Amino acid sequence: MTNNAAEAGQSRRPQAGAGRRLVLRYALLTAALFAPLLYAFATLRNLYPVAASTMMMGGWSLGRGRTYYVLRGETAEGVDVDLPFVSLVDAMHSRASGLVAATVENDSLTLFRPPHPSNAALVERYGGADKVPEAARVPDLLRALGGIYNSRLPAGSARRLRAVRLEEYRWEGGRYGDYDRLVRSWREEL
Repeated sequence: MTNNAAEAGQSRRPQAGAGRRLVLRYALLTAALFAPLLYAFATLRNLYPVAASTMMMGGWSLGRGRTYYVLRGETAEGVDVDLPFVSLVDAMHSRASGLVAATVENDSLTLFRPPHPSNAALVERYGGADKVPEAARVPDLLRALGGIYNSRLPAGSARRLRAVRLEEYRWEGGRYGDYDRLVRSWREEL
């Protein structure tokens, strides 16, 4: 038995040394992987809360202008109300604003092959897609959006719309100001 105890003591000593080497090896591996990450974090210009918010900002500069659209409605009482496009169509904001711009620029006439029959008839009537007046389908869009808004309200509600208006604004860029330059407007009775 003493022989077994001696062997057991001898075998424990190398295992204890192997365990320490293993811990040391993993500590060095962890440091080798963690050190570059720590360096990158320490040398960043923006720390966590700021970096997260700047990822959501637009990538455009002050030098470049921008066109944007505002959708408004006129209620049965004659009160003007803002109509958030996103709440009407339940879509993501960037896609929704792109839909309005595409409608104003007549993109629906050339994007799809074959075109919708009503679009094909419109193109044929004007003798080509490039000859169709700009914003030819905006009245249809405004009627559809007004219909969606009104469908969510009771028939006798004073908040129901009698007209929908789309306003196009242009910001020329260069400075933080002059956002409210109205370029043109479309109005559609419902």
